[in-house]
Amino acid sequence: MKHIKSTLSQKAARRLAQAGIALALLLTVGCGTLDIANPNAPIVEDATIQSLVTGTEAGMRLEMGIYLRVVSILGREVYYFEPADPRYTGELLFGTVDPGGFLLNRPWSARYRTIANCNFLLEKAQALSGEAKAGVEGFAKTVIAYQLLLNLNYLDENGIKLDFTGDLDAGFASKADAFATIETLLDEAHASLGSAGAAFPFKLTDGFADGGFDTPAGFAKFNRAIRARVAVYQGKYNDALTALGASFVDPGASLDLGVYHLYGTGLGDQTNPIFENPDAPFVKLMGHPTFAADAEAGDARFSNKVRVRAEATTFDNLTSNLGVTLATSSTSPLPVIRNEELLLLRAEANIGLGNYAAAEADINVVRAAAGLGNVTLTADNALTQLLYEKRYSLFGEGHRWIDMRRYGKLGELPIDRPATDNIIDKLPRPETEVKEGG
Repeated sequence: MKHIKSTLSQKAARRLAQAGIALALLLTVGCGTLDIANPNAPIVEDATIQSLVTGTEAGMRLEMGIYLRVVSILGREVYYFEPADPRYTGELLFGTVDPGGFLLNRPWSARYRTIANCNFLLEKAQALSGEAKAGVEGFAKTVIAYQLLLNLNYLDENGIKLDFTGDLDAGFASKADAFATIETLLDEAHASLGSAGAAFPFKLTDGFADGGFDTPAGFAKFNRAIRARVAVYQGKYNDALTALGASFVDPGASLDLGVYHLYGTGLGDQTNPIFENPDAPFVKLMGHPTFAADAEAGDARFSNKVRVRAEATTFDNLTSNLGVTLATSSTSPLPVIRNEELLLLRAEANIGLGNYAAAEADINVVRAAAGLGNVTLTADNALTQLLYEKRYSLFGEGHRWIDMRRYGKLGELPIDRPATDNIIDKLPRPETEVKEGG
């Protein structure tokens, strides 16, 4: 993974500390109060645009450890051996996730709290004009769309909430309507970013700045990258190629070029939620054994993402000897989206359109970086090859379960304890979002 600055600059750290004020006031707010004024919390209403932007960046990180563990377990990429909580090796593998449990509700609520911050930003933008107003709107709407996408990844056909008034009578939007809203937000944001001038009226942390995504033009490339992911998820392959053409996809650039969540050890900051010493006596986050069994000989992505431990660990009748090494320290960044994913999204779109030579070129760039030889794609092998490359390139980044679900291949995921285990295709609606008796 990319070795960017693993600790925030002093200035960025101060911005995160400022944002803590606004975030603290939102910690107990779920999806249901996003549009309600808060006269009893003047600190939020009087917050600066900078503090709200920095708070939004900080909020995007909240509960990402749980989210990544959940979707990676559901996709049979990892195990999480947590003696204090059997749900990671229980309900996520048995079936029927608790609609009132933290595995669902904490990431779900964190995404809507971040949306709440963005809604405050959109309110603040109304007092601005011209390029400054467009810049704030472009940032806020992009982040809202991305947060909605993560919750839709969780619930899929169960839909998500697009009404933020707190009315439990307001139903869940369908998956199709949710995607339509996400597309609209991203496209509106992109249009705003095109009118936002050369600089934002706020500063972003190095998670954006190190890749050049901290200006309206750079951030617009990030926006189009997310837009491409959304299009591919829906099988809108021409739309995906159009979005990718305006993104930062580049076969000649580092595969790690992208946008990242940053972590630090400073006061009020957060450390990387998935980091563990892979050589510790007991490691909770372990790679699924099939990640080793199915790896192509010489694939550097295998050795870069897991470490084969001298002794296997058995927990709850599950066994692995693969310590996950996605994060090398407690301050390692975690990707939001990277060039490697974009190359594979472009390959996926071209496969969907039957453009096998174009897809082959992008896949072979990725394979060369992993120390592997070229492949030749045909109609018969292209999808299988693509899913292999995405599995090893994007291991643990939150994609495998979603990819296999999109292609109707969840039944191909391994079941380790046949007497008890099942494959889960989506998470239930949080019980706090459903009217009692409804």
